[in-house]
Amino acid sequence: MNMILEGTIAAMIEKLEPRPYQKYTWKHKNAKPMLYMKLKKAIYRTLQAALIFWRLLSDTLTERGFKLNDYDKCVANKTTNSKQCTITWHVDDLKISHLDKKVVIGIIQR
Repeated sequence: MNMILEGTIAAMIEKLEPRPYQKYTWKHKNAKPMLYMKLKKAIYRTLQAALIFWRLLSDTLTERGFKLNDYDKCVANKTTNSKQCTITWHVDDLKISHLDKKVVIGIIQR
């Protein structure tokens, strides 16, 4: 995952540790310092981290037979024991609902 820091934060990082970051820093056409970074993993609370989590979760749920809602892609449904099981999520908070508590426990333990 790549990230570009710009402005004050890029200048501060280069000033604190000039040697490793100097070759990755440049000035934008408006003279704003820019720093290109390659991350080892996603940073929490960034759009990229949320997208990575969404892709992983939606792919996993789809593989387990859930269907994503056409109107809200953070809602997945599956019929289990003749009743609807719904999983909703926002960022990394999930809610699982089903009439049978054992179904919910089974999903969590899986």
